[in-house]
Amino acid sequence: MANTIISFKDVVKQYDEDDPVLKKINFDIEEGRFYTLLGPSGCGKTTILRIIAGFTDVSEGDIFFEGKRMNDIPANKRQVNTVFQDYALFPHMNVFDNVAFGLKIKKMSKKDIEKKVLEALKLVQLPGYENREITEMSGGQRQRVAIARAIVNEPKILLLDEPLSALDLKLRTDMQYELRALQKRLGITFIFVTHDQEEALAMSDEIFVMNKGKIVQSGTPVDIYDEPINHFVADFVGESNIVAGEMVEDNLVKFVGKTFECVDGGMRPNEPVEVVLRPEDLSLTTPEHGKLVVTVDTQLFRGVHYEMNCIDADGNEWMVHSTKKAKKGSKVGLYFEPEDIHVMRFNESEEDFEARLDSYED
Repeated sequence: MANTIISFKDVVKQYDEDDPVLKKINFDIEEGRFYTLLGPSGCGKTTILRIIAGFTDVSEGDIFFEGKRMNDIPANKRQVNTVFQDYALFPHMNVFDNVAFGLKIKKMSKKDIEKKVLEALKLVQLPGYENREITEMSGGQRQRVAIARAIVNEPKILLLDEPLSALDLKLRTDMQYELRALQKRLGITFIFVTHDQEEALAMSDEIFVMNKGKIVQSGTPVDIYDEPINHFVADFVGESNIVAGEMVEDNLVKFVGKTFECVDGGMRPNEPVEVVLRPEDLSLTTPEHGKLVVTVDTQLFRGVHYEMNCIDADGNEWMVHSTKKAKKGSKVGLYFEPEDIHVMRFNESEEDFEARLDSYED
């Protein structure tokens, strides 16, 4: 079992009389894993990063590093390094001097500094770039320099505050692969902040989904995507069709005036619920073979699939991702399997959700 390296216990952060930025945050970070704090702007994810780094104090609660309380430990005494959104490189220094900066502060010998800098540049695929000026480098190369400067100090935790946001789409995708591979090579803990759900799903061992100062759900990318616990998570992480429904009984749910078999249970008979169907789980078929009949309203070609907005007889909108093309204004059937239906309780906490999942297994 992996060692717990960081723990937050009932952490609150509040400025003056404003609403708390963080509200009773609790989580454990294990050594050697890739974590992502995912959420919209202002949800508190960067504040968590700043608290771990020692740049921001907590208002209430405690933070522990390898079991020792670290609330009062200054930033320069923590085994943590940060890669910022703007990289924060020194433009008047070349690559070598940027990467070596922290080692020189520690008064390390020139020989050891050179060895460590060259090793770090090799890890981020920039060997031979040590004499290059920062102003002569591309965005992706600058980001690699910022990462090299962080890892050369051999931190136990690397914090990354939206470091890919300034890159173009292709480079951003390439850097996702590189960051994930780098984390595996180094074996240190990465804590990554982003508002991009595709980025979080692609890179993480575990995701903390945040909203309004709280962690509303945590789990693996598959858990978060396949089993969202509430409307916010289902809507924020991936595309979703969400409609009101009624849980008739275990494994039977009613929505849009029809009753369907599903795989959910543990709720009260006839309890009001929300029903989620992902666009990629809806298959186009003929109206007579569809479980739902809809009219195609709009259609866009997205490269790997067509994205269609469809409307049923009650006015509900359905997004469909399909490799098949449909004609605007035509009636089509939508087919889905029972396991494609995900039923969510209103206002269910993560603890209650996990207890309900455990009851299925029992």
